[in-house]
Amino acid sequence: MNTLLMRLDTPIERWEMPLLRGAVNSLLSCRSTLFHNHTTEGLRYSYPLVQYKRVGGKAALLCIGQGVDALGDLLSVESLDTHIGQRHVVLRIESIDALAHPVEECTPPVTYRLRDWLPLNERNHQLYQGEPSMAARLIMLERILTGNILSMLKGVDIFIPFPLRVTITSTSPLRTIKYKGVPLAAMDLQFESNISLPDHIGLGKHASVGYGTVTKVRNHNSSRL
Repeated sequence: MNTLLMRLDTPIERWEMPLLRGAVNSLLSCRSTLFHNHTTEGLRYSYPLVQYKRVGGKAALLCIGQGVDALGDLLSVESLDTHIGQRHVVLRIESIDALAHPVEECTPPVTYRLRDWLPLNERNHQLYQGEPSMAARLIMLERILTGNILSMLKGVDIFIPFPLRVTITSTSPLRTIKYKGVPLAAMDLQFESNISLPDHIGLGKHASVGYGTVTKVRNHNSSRL
C-alpha cells in the first residue's frame, strides 16, 4: 500500500478537522474529487484516499494509492494562504514521508491503538447496549472492526489470502461527540491483529476527517489509551 503523510506546520484542534478539509479544497477549486469525495452525481462512497489528520497537535494529510498522485494538485497551487473556519492560516509543509507499506500476515500479531473510532450506527448502538455482558460487547466490536479493516483493504484494491484475526485488548468508555451537529458514539481502544497496517490509516465512519485513526504500539507492554 503506497502512502504519503504530509505534515503541516499548522496547529489544529480535533474539532477543526472538517474545516481543514474545507480549507484545502478552497485552494483547489474542486479540481480533485479525492480531496472532497464529491462528484457531479453526488457523494463518492468509496474509501477515502485523502484523509485529514491531526498528528502531534498539527494538521496533516494522509494520501493513499491514487491519493498520492492527486497530491500534486495541491503542491502545484501557487499560494497556500487560506482559512480554517474564521482563522487565517498559511499551510506550510513541515515534512513529507512516503512509504510503500507491505500489507502482510504477521506472526506474532501486531498491537495497534485506534483513536476516535465511530463503530456504532443507530441500529447497532441499540444492539450494543442490549448485549448482556462486556464479553458479548467486545465480540460485537471485534466483528465491526474486522469489517472496517476488510472494507478499507477492498477500497485500496487489496485482498488478503489469509483469515483476518482481530482481538480487542482494552477500550475506553463510549463518549458522545458531535459531527455536523449529529451526536455519535466514539471510543478509543487497543487491539491486536495478524495484519500489518500503515500508521495513521483511517477505519470506519468519517475516516476522511481523522476519525478511527490507527497507530502501531511500539511498546507492547503499554496498555494506556
